[in-house]
Amino acid sequence: MKEKFSNIKNKAVQFWLKLNWPKRTVLLLSILAIISLAVFLIIFSLGKNNLKESNPKESYFTVEETEKNSEIHPNYVRRAIDGIYVEPGKENFYPVAVMIDNDPLARPQSGLAKAQLVYEAKAESGITRFMALFADGEELEEIGPIRSARPYYVDWSEGYNALYVHVGGSPEALDILAKTKLLNLNEFYQGGYFWRSNSKIAPHNVYSSIGNFNKYLDRLNAKNDGYGAWLYKDEAAAEDRGKSDIEINYSVNDFLVSWKYDKENNEYIRYLGEVQHKDADGTPVVAKNIIIMQVKSKILDAELRRQMDTIGGGRAWYCLDGICKEGEWKKPDKKTREKIYNKNGEEVKFNAGTAWIEVIQEEGQILI
Repeated sequence: MKEKFSNIKNKAVQFWLKLNWPKRTVLLLSILAIISLAVFLIIFSLGKNNLKESNPKESYFTVEETEKNSEIHPNYVRRAIDGIYVEPGKENFYPVAVMIDNDPLARPQSGLAKAQLVYEAKAESGITRFMALFADGEELEEIGPIRSARPYYVDWSEGYNALYVHVGGSPEALDILAKTKLLNLNEFYQGGYFWRSNSKIAPHNVYSSIGNFNKYLDRLNAKNDGYGAWLYKDEAAAEDRGKSDIEINYSVNDFLVSWKYDKENNEYIRYLGEVQHKDADGTPVVAKNIIIMQVKSKILDAELRRQMDTIGGGRAWYCLDGICKEGEWKKPDKKTREKIYNKNGEEVKFNAGTAWIEVIQEEGQILI
């Protein structure tokens, strides 16, 4: 091995001695150029790899594109109350159904725009009242003004096995609550979970919070048994959306309801008495789905309180993606949440997000 190396060395020396100085100079420069190019390529390659590993912008861009191309996280599940995709374990918070005042003296309300589902129906005469359901786990520090119970709201609340929150109620409603196993939080008897605001006059000044509702549920060690979820779908593409607005006439101008469709955001913007409806903090009231249920009703007493037929079924209109269609609602018993069906008897698939259920008595009350 040594002899072979020695021969190569001697031949190299002899080759070098044969070269004149100009040729020797060219050869040296060529060797140096080759070595420099090799070193540059090695350094450049190492630097590029380090850049890929350490550059946060490039890494974030890759994650962002991955999320953009994936509609939902593979492990997420739909929330029972509104179909929104959430982490497992956050899909079935104990629902709380709160009676919220809609008298002009009670406006603007607090927390109404944050509800996942809202029922609106007449309480007496042409005055409407809301039952707002909260079941997303968000801590809301102020909800109200809270008002009294009505029998049909209790029936709707039972379909969710919800905590029913109210300030007193009609004789019929209080009798039902006394006989049912539905949990209810009544300001008349549990005043410590409520407060009265100085910003409004009584009886339009009772408020509470999600924190207070949770304290009450914890005190009772309440566990929700779940309830029937609606079916949900992907939102329609922009080119497939309609343009239908909705008007509901509850017979009094202060309670005239308009839902104006926003095609770009694929949602309905609520107007009340021809003024955009907003929460006290300025949050607009909007919804992804509007359901109109027609129910039979009759006046019960001199206070013009009502009875409504909540069990069974009836005509319904459902509006989403800017398109309204006629179908029917069905609620077989108090313990079951009502569902909406199309004219073929198939259950309607809604967009995930907030839904409002407007309850009327006559078909002529709506204009689409």
